[in-house]
Amino acid sequence: MNIAFFSFADIEAVDGRLTSDVASARYRVIQPALQLMRQGHSVKLRKQPVQPEQDGIDVAVISKSFDGRNESGVAALKARGVRVVFDVSDNHFVHPQLGPHYQALAEMADAIVVPTTAMAQAVRQHCRREAVVISDPVEGDRAEPCFRPSFPQLELLWFGHPTNLDSLDASLNDLRQLAQRLPLRLTIVTSPTGELSKAIGQLNSQPGNFRCRLLPWSTESMAEHLAAADLVVLPTLDDPAKAVKSPNRLIEALWAGRAVVTQPQPAHQEFAEFVFIAPTLSAGIEQALAAREQVESRILAGQRHIARHYSPYRIGRDWLSLLAPAQTRPLRLNLGCGDKILPGYVNVDVVASRAGQRPDLLCDLHSLHPFDDDSVDEILSVHVVEHFWRWEVLDILKEWVRVLKPGAPLILECPNLIAACQRLLEDPVERSATDRRGQETMWVFYGDPNWQDPYMVHRWAYTPASLAALMQEAGLSNISQQPAQFKLREPRDMRVVGYKPANQ
Repeated sequence: MNIAFFSFADIEAVDGRLTSDVASARYRVIQPALQLMRQGHSVKLRKQPVQPEQDGIDVAVISKSFDGRNESGVAALKARGVRVVFDVSDNHFVHPQLGPHYQALAEMADAIVVPTTAMAQAVRQHCRREAVVISDPVEGDRAEPCFRPSFPQLELLWFGHPTNLDSLDASLNDLRQLAQRLPLRLTIVTSPTGELSKAIGQLNSQPGNFRCRLLPWSTESMAEHLAAADLVVLPTLDDPAKAVKSPNRLIEALWAGRAVVTQPQPAHQEFAEFVFIAPTLSAGIEQALAAREQVESRILAGQRHIARHYSPYRIGRDWLSLLAPAQTRPLRLNLGCGDKILPGYVNVDVVASRAGQRPDLLCDLHSLHPFDDDSVDEILSVHVVEHFWRWEVLDILKEWVRVLKPGAPLILECPNLIAACQRLLEDPVERSATDRRGQETMWVFYGDPNWQDPYMVHRWAYTPASLAALMQEAGLSNISQQPAQFKLREPRDMRVVGYKPANQ
């Protein structure tokens, strides 16, 4: 499938990775495109306006639009048989100038995609068409939940596009009043302007315990800003234009391990168990402080929810179902992939990069939250099971079995303890070396010392019979040993395959 995303915003490569200063370009162009590429599709990124001479395209995604020339470009693409999808992130149907343009593109599009159910309702209201809801994926790295307020001054963080500053401005007086009882410092991370800097200077000149500072936004600095905050505050306005917004900032803050205080908004309600939603920011801050012993557990539960529903992989699958439904492939997982990225698999690891190779999905293998029950066609895990402690491995395998479809296989490859012991006894001096002379013996017992990495240490070893018994205890059946296909293969290594019972 040949897919083209037409972005209204600039996209550039920084250190070999695509990025943009515009959030919607990252969430709704770059991330979907990368996921589709990993699924084997040809994806092109193009800057608007849509050019009618685009050849070799099966599907075109128009990501927002502020250029009337896109109407003629879309018409030309459709005349060539190209399927057109219009991605609508904001309710511009009510805009006096953009409204007619959005109506025209919506009428021409073969499908409309939106980030929230509220935006889908707006499309239904203005266009009398149904839209497909595909959420924004989470951005940034996951961090451990942390809520340890730095009294006497509480550190607050607001971040976002300058167009959202009106929501913050409406809450400043509320925060100023709270600061009479609790000193506050508010860090505002956005694109700075002279006017905004002047406004913050005037605010700081007023007496009291409420202070603000302005820092420039960048994707690289956001993790640092989030880590320095006690609370992230995301005020909203009772405005139809705000009601359709995605919860992407809330998700990013939770994923970074921060407590979040916000106000009622349709997309935020899903996260009511994990954040503090109150009529005012001051009320939400007081709720968080009163429940401080439970805050970190709430954040952790929120991160699990995000991992299941908002990972780039999960959102990419939603885009694939929309753009290429007939080409959705079987879902096969390569768990603990390391630097062995296998085509045809979703390559999953807990480490962001190893030997320069990046997995398709970052996930703790103890808990496969991004995957639903009975959803995976095959699990392959090569030289991973030996890296878990023996007391935890049964629960891990049960979790892997949970996501397998009934009748689907779980394939484990790992060193064979019997073969390693036999090789060691043949020549105990030579085979106890730490270099490659111990690859068939000492490395089996303890792992390759050259990695100098705790993740690469071996914590238990298995025989074919003991591994089969463990897999049976985890709920698998029809277990058999087959020839190993990776690493050194037989006789040092072994492959044991089991199947999730069809009636489970």
